[in-house]
Amino acid sequence: MKKGSSGNRRRPPRQPQPQAPASRYPTRDNIYSLQQERSRRQQQEAQQARQRQRYQQTNGPAAGRPVPKKKNRRRKNSHMIMPLMVFAIIALYLAGQMIHLAAKRDDINVETVAYGTIDTPEIYTGLILREEYVVKSTRAGQPFYQYSQGDYVPKGAVVCTVKDTDTTDRLEKELTQIDKDILKSQKTRTDLSAFSEDIARLEGNVSRTVDAYAGRAMKNSLSYMYTMKSQVESFMDQRNEIWLTENVESLSQLTEEKNIYEEQLAKSMSSLTAGEAGVLCLSYDGLEEQYHPDMVKDVTKKEIGKAKTEYISKAKSVAKGDNLFKIVESNQWYIVAYLPNTVTATWTQGHYMMLNAMTEEENFRLRTTIESMEAGEKETKVVLSSYEHMEQFMESRTLSFSLESQIVEGLKIPNDAIVEKSLIRIPRTCLTESMGSDGVLLTKGEKTQFTDLSIVASDDDAVYIEQEGAAVKIGDTILQGTGENAVQYTVSELEPHAGVYVANSSVANFVVIEILEQNQEYAIVKAGSVTGLQPYDTIVSDAKNIKEGDSVY
Repeated sequence: MKKGSSGNRRRPPRQPQPQAPASRYPTRDNIYSLQQERSRRQQQEAQQARQRQRYQQTNGPAAGRPVPKKKNRRRKNSHMIMPLMVFAIIALYLAGQMIHLAAKRDDINVETVAYGTIDTPEIYTGLILREEYVVKSTRAGQPFYQYSQGDYVPKGAVVCTVKDTDTTDRLEKELTQIDKDILKSQKTRTDLSAFSEDIARLEGNVSRTVDAYAGRAMKNSLSYMYTMKSQVESFMDQRNEIWLTENVESLSQLTEEKNIYEEQLAKSMSSLTAGEAGVLCLSYDGLEEQYHPDMVKDVTKKEIGKAKTEYISKAKSVAKGDNLFKIVESNQWYIVAYLPNTVTATWTQGHYMMLNAMTEEENFRLRTTIESMEAGEKETKVVLSSYEHMEQFMESRTLSFSLESQIVEGLKIPNDAIVEKSLIRIPRTCLTESMGSDGVLLTKGEKTQFTDLSIVASDDDAVYIEQEGAAVKIGDTILQGTGENAVQYTVSELEPHAGVYVANSSVANFVVIEILEQNQEYAIVKAGSVTGLQPYDTIVSDAKNIKEGDSVY
């Protein structure tokens, strides 16, 4: 057919293929070997499949979960890169902070605030001043005291009698015998005594006293016997005094003799009386007139501790002009002492102060009043007064004492943690309130703007703020008062305040403290909202190496 025709093309006849030799056809034995090999491979593949299935069930993913493909594993690992990077950054930051802290540890020390007390108080010495006077003997002789040490003596009472013993002993014996003779004569009189009714009344009192106490003494203690004896002796003395002083003609001779002996006795003895009422003291130091309470301003530190007390013996003889006794006129006594300025920094005139006053035998808690304070460069001259335990210290001129805080417990901090800072003083009359915040009205030119205050400390008259970073500074003008009465006030006052640096965060913050008690190493600080210092606060224990706003950690 021609090209492009659609007719059927006849295929050429297939040529006959040459037949292969009969030996090339497979035999029955060869076919059997192939079948065995095929069966062996199928069994091997089935066994391997079963082994894979058991392995997956034992060590592979959960049954029924397909084995993740390599593509999914790579995707999962890519999601872990970000957390690892964040963890690495945090670890590097913490390592840097630890290195920084280790570098600062030698310079800045911190500690946790806790409650405590000061175990070893400082011992101070003060000079004692009293209203007192000394009475001297007017003659030579032996003193006889009618009162004992510590007794209260009324004004004008005979405290001591100085006698010429050789003469007075003889005269007193004569007088005793005359009194006996007078009483004997009076009892044997036949005429009626002018004081018979008084004598009868006194003798009746004696009889009734004996009858009243007789029954009590049998049922109760023997103290009633001593009371009865005292009353009976008093009545008998009154009766005898009447007999002895009644001047009758029959007793004229005895009376004249008695008067003569009494005149002689008066010349041989002297009676010393109390010019003013007070407490009797049988010791002196010769400084009674020099250290009168009116002279506290003249007392210097060198004078404290120089006095030496001398004691008066009742048994010894005295010469004319010797000291016989001392009378302390008032229970109020004074103590002059020089104390460190750090101790008296918080003291106020007129306030009370508790002292631990010490003697050789025992200690006394002494309540005193701060009369006056005179500050020096390092020490303050303090005058204290007290009405307590005057008798225990009236023989002493000096007093050893320690200070006792009225509040026993407080926050214990080292003195090295305490710093003094000058704060800006803002009068309370300048304060105003806006949106619940305390502040002032700050004036700049013709504009007035409310400004918040970060108050650090306060008292009855003013509040105090920091100088650094404060919205109100020295020299600024604020309004004082309200309404039409408001006037301009220039901020100009600075006041020192004691405080510590609190390091609860990484930055040191100054907090004002109120010191209650202090020794050479530690201070007891009041805890509460007034100071801002609380238990378990972290403070810088050595404040000399840090300032406000420094990083601690």
